[in-house]
Amino acid sequence: MVTPQVEHDFLWEAGKCTLTADSPPPNNHKQSIFLPRYISTWCMSRGKRCFDFVLSLTALILFSPMMVLIGWLIKITSKGPVLFRQERVGLHQRPFTILKFRTMKHRDPEDDHGSKVTKQGDPRLTTIGILLRRLKVDELPQLINVVRGDMSFVGPRPKIPQHENLNMLCRPGITGAATVVFSHEESLLAEIPEELVEHYVMSVLNPEKCRLDSRYIESARFSTDLKILVHTLFKLSNEPKLMQAPQPSVPHQEKPSESLVSYNVNYAENMEFSTQEVL
Repeated sequence: MVTPQVEHDFLWEAGKCTLTADSPPPNNHKQSIFLPRYISTWCMSRGKRCFDFVLSLTALILFSPMMVLIGWLIKITSKGPVLFRQERVGLHQRPFTILKFRTMKHRDPEDDHGSKVTKQGDPRLTTIGILLRRLKVDELPQLINVVRGDMSFVGPRPKIPQHENLNMLCRPGITGAATVVFSHEESLLAEIPEELVEHYVMSVLNPEKCRLDSRYIESARFSTDLKILVHTLFKLSNEPKLMQAPQPSVPHQEKPSESLVSYNVNYAENMEFSTQEVL
């Protein structure tokens, strides 16, 4: 195991700590974040990087005809660029630009004041975008991110700066333990009232994902990556099951932050398989 090379002063509280580092984090980044206790040797090894590079380059060559076809379908069915680009938090909190196929109606950044969270039935989705998201092929351009070294095949999913609660001590991944457990997150979010979705994600889902991702960073091995990749393929080959969230009656005068407590999911019952199967 490798100890994180970060100077910090923290107080542990259910796996959460407040980090003070010499170099300040990016703008809008939370100071209170999950800090893994150590980094597994595999996470930052040359073997993992070599595995990622060879596999992503091979996949990029194999899937290039499909990617060209998808790009053409996006271009002829909606206005705007083929690729969606967004700043995400990468290794050691450094920002990078993630690539995806565009699945939403194009808007100028200055006019786009919508939610940063997408849920099932989102009216901003294009017709082809709904299909791409259902098949999970909108993520294919991230193979380029892996070849570049911005990302890994397996690791914590990168988030936008204002949603990131994890100290990213390894490269973010196309898939990961939290990605597999919450593989049908959009179906779950469909049960949450529109005005509470983003707050629910930040207050309930993201901390749970951070705990899973922290465990991955601390204990990952080559076999762990293979197991997560197999689980990911298994999830993609199965129809999504609707994850039910409780539907309490929320008084109108209740503040969103208070009412979110009612929407806490019982993860022991709603997770589609035990996290022990992944990590």
